Amino acid sequence: MLTPPIALKTDPLKNHYYIITVIISSMLIWIPFKIIYPYPFITIDSYYYIGAAYENANAGSWPIGYSKFIRLVGFISHSHLLLVTIQYLILQASFLYFFLTIRRLFNLSKLAINLLFAFLFFNPIFIIGSNHVMSDILFCSLAICWICQLLWILKQPKLYMLITQAVLLTTIFTIRYTALYFPLFSVIVLLISCQPAWRKCLGILLTFAILLSFIRFTRIEMEKVGGIRQFSSAAGWKQASNALYMYVHVFKKDNKPVPEKFKILHQLTRNYFKGPHTPVDLYHIDQEFTTGSFYVAAYESPLMRYLRIKKGENADVFEFKNIAPFGPLFNAYGTYLITRHPLAYINYVVLPDIVSYLIPFPEIYGTPNDLYYLWSNHLGKMAKSWFNLSSVSIPESSIRNRGIILSPYPMLFTIIHLIFVITFLIFITFKYNKDLDKYSQYAYILLATICIGNFIFTVLSASSVLRFQFTFIILEFTISLISINQIIAGKNNSNLSVP
Repeated sequence: MLTPPIALKTDPLKNHYYIITVIISSMLIWIPFKIIYPYPFITIDSYYYIGAAYENANAGSWPIGYSKFIRLVGFISHSHLLLVTIQYLILQASFLYFFLTIRRLFNLSKLAINLLFAFLFFNPIFIIGSNHVMSDILFCSLAICWICQLLWILKQPKLYMLITQAVLLTTIFTIRYTALYFPLFSVIVLLISCQPAWRKCLGILLTFAILLSFIRFTRIEMEKVGGIRQFSSAAGWKQASNALYMYVHVFKKDNKPVPEKFKILHQLTRNYFKGPHTPVDLYHIDQEFTTGSFYVAAYESPLMRYLRIKKGENADVFEFKNIAPFGPLFNAYGTYLITRHPLAYINYVVLPDIVSYLIPFPEIYGTPNDLYYLWSNHLGKMAKSWFNLSSVSIPESSIRNRGIILSPYPMLFTIIHLIFVITFLIFITFKYNKDLDKYSQYAYILLATICIGNFIFTVLSASSVLRFQFTFIILEFTISLISINQIIAGKNNSNLSVP
């Protein structure tokens, strides 16, 4: 990818030093790490990604971008070592791009620069994350590159950046649909950037032309598999699941009739909550195996019961063609319940989602229940075949050490969230931004707004776990360093001005 001339106005020799340090340290870290952990970490979601890559699927339960990445690497080799190594190298390259961009745009102290460098390149969670056959690290890498492109469009717009940011944005969207709100930032940046109006219009048109083409392609492919044209069936299941987390608390007082199309599903839901059932709530996602999606996955769930009524008792819920057709109905049903009980939704879904965002559950970065276990079903057979695996055994001590290393991260993320909020409020309230030039102010506001936008989007739609926050914890950490740096510099300038 083409990148701007990053730091010719800073210290090119220092940049070369950082680049060389990253190259050497990456090798010194990754090689021993892979000696200790020779196999990739394969979890539940991994099987769906690998299965979609194996079948070359164009639509599935999960976004197809990461599966296409697995398949792309497979053209070179089906080596699991190659896959995770490429993930790691892409991450390091994106971090380097981000680091040099921040260093160019903001006049940070030596201590702040070194802290950012260490956080990016010597952080165990990103090293361990690169060994997962999961979309998180690739999403983080490309999202960071996209954000850098937006920063450079603000600072030094070039014609090619209109294309690169549009392509990056769509690629990110193919990996994780939570990027749904990202185009808003592209439009805002293009509108306020210093370039001719025709280029701004061209950039916006390219952004939506490429993105909408992918959406249209996905809807057509979903229709081929599930018989219904939709963009994401998983979103429909999730919407209904969120509604049921709320509805269990209000169903006794709700006796209003429902639209005809919801009658069977609604009766199943009410009967389920009236009878014996597993008590779950979003304040305690650590106590159930789905970490916030119980009604999507549990056999006893009304949604699963409805599927079995329509598809048969022996319907394979791991087959996408069996679950895809219900996405639109479940989405409509979930939206119907939520709009009927908005305050209850805030109380039983949004508020616990805020808690889980501020104190994220470690999930697969916690106790490794299934990191080294190969499924025996058809998805497990695909994984074994794709990577030519017979086992993924590793010493118990290595697994235990992984858990020990990762155990502080939920608290660390909470601390970073709090520091970000406090320093951001101080920075804005006392107008420390006045010491930044116009482009640096725009860059600061963009980074902060992306974090705030992600918070709002997440708490309205899903419980947050550690891996969903990788990109945004990097931004929050960076913004906190910038804020603290400017606050300290402002205080020092005030002291110097006092006679």
